[in-house]
Amino acid sequence: MATPPSDEQGLQAPLQGEDLAPFKVAPTGKCWWCGDVADTREHKFKRTDLARMWPQGSHLVWGDGTQTANVRSARKSTFVKFSANLCGACNNTRSQPFDVAYDKFSSYVWEHQDSLWWRRYLDMTKVYGAQWEDGATNLARYFVKHLGCRMAHENYPVPAVLKPFLDGDPKADSVHMALYKDPALRARRQQGKRDGIDATGLFIEPAVGAASRSRNRLTRYFSGLTIGTVGVVYVWDEDVVDTDPFYVHRRARLHRRDHLPSA
Repeated sequence: MATPPSDEQGLQAPLQGEDLAPFKVAPTGKCWWCGDVADTREHKFKRTDLARMWPQGSHLVWGDGTQTANVRSARKSTFVKFSANLCGACNNTRSQPFDVAYDKFSSYVWEHQDSLWWRRYLDMTKVYGAQWEDGATNLARYFVKHLGCRMAHENYPVPAVLKPFLDGDPKADSVHMALYKDPALRARRQQGKRDGIDATGLFIEPAVGAASRSRNRLTRYFSGLTIGTVGVVYVWDEDVVDTDPFYVHRRARLHRRDHLPSA
């Protein structure tokens, strides 16, 4: 992972929750990607993933560590969708290859998450075949789109540096991403098996940010997204350009989550 600049360069310590509130902006009603009217809501969790977890005649449970709620609809629930911050063209046509790449990755992870625990690397050709470079890059674009939608949902300015990557640039400057396997979620899954229940879920980590006192703005945003026991951490850092993200490697390193930074 890239190392953030020290506090000597005017950065505050990592911030969470209400500490990030001073750096929020008013919603514009515009698509953060192209600037058109924002009239669609991206899923926080893909409908295909939710369908895998949704037993017939039952419902899903959402929780944030302090409260829980039943999810009645995978299409409309505010628990599974961001606010409207993309236009229809960007959320559907333009980003369809990203969704296809994510669905292939997610299907592979759901099927192989137990065996992946014992691996140090995830071979992208197992997911995408000979076209692994296109597949892995579009997977990364899905995560960058998720990052932008989440920042807009939480009323933070979406970094302009995200857009060229979504538009076709081969690498996202100032955005680092690493794959991981989560030992705590694996332990929960294994305990669920012993208890005769499916304890697999979808998880989004709380956001952690940093801000520059001299620039008076958010300069770093860190979070993660997990499918079962395998996930990705993504970090946008205004002061870091050269990164080594997972998608440039055929054999992408599969880190232990507890060996990666949490902010």
